[in-house]
Amino acid sequence: MSTNIDYWEKIIKNPTESYKRLFEEQKKYLTEHIKKNSSVLDIGCGDGKNIETILLVTDSITGIDNDQKAVDHAKKNLLSKPSVKILLGNALALPFPNNSFDFIVFFDILENLERHKVAALIEASRVLKKDGEIFLGSYSEDAFDERIKIYKRDNIPIAKIDGTKVVFDKSVGANESEQFSEKELRDLSIAADLKMSDVVNIDHIGYICTLKKYLDL
Repeated sequence: MSTNIDYWEKIIKNPTESYKRLFEEQKKYLTEHIKKNSSVLDIGCGDGKNIETILLVTDSITGIDNDQKAVDHAKKNLLSKPSVKILLGNALALPFPNNSFDFIVFFDILENLERHKVAALIEASRVLKKDGEIFLGSYSEDAFDERIKIYKRDNIPIAKIDGTKVVFDKSVGANESEQFSEKELRDLSIAADLKMSDVVNIDHIGYICTLKKYLDL
């Protein structure tokens, strides 16, 4: 039975033009913003797509995902990179001490977190170093038509559609997919006691944002 990671890998291997542009801009953003030899955590690492990009800059990388199949795929894909650690875990209870990472990648996961979005951002902030940065990537408020097109193309089973929220069949694993305006992303960041220092709108399908902690003066 296909699960969330199986469908996502289909999209990665055969993206529409908008998704292709999104993935290209995500790769560019990571390579331009992550500093050499820094420590990076990729939350919701999937099969390791983002980690392969980050390896162009640093090899001190940890990936975590709550799907055992995704973890297995990532470990297989990154077998030749022993410096990379891939763990099974929950974004709401990260198994790391406070202030552990220079950068945290939070791409293509916020839309699946349902009511736990702020809690996951707070937990990411906990393991982020004081002067570190979180790179948040999500669908934009204009992404609905493109999302539905690719869901239908890849036969992803949809239980219902509520506005722009898509609820998948429980067999998929990640049951909901949402999209966000820039204001909604800012509000979520503020609720997690984070400030948005940069935001990029990509091809009317997604945003990439940089989030930072509020530093005490």
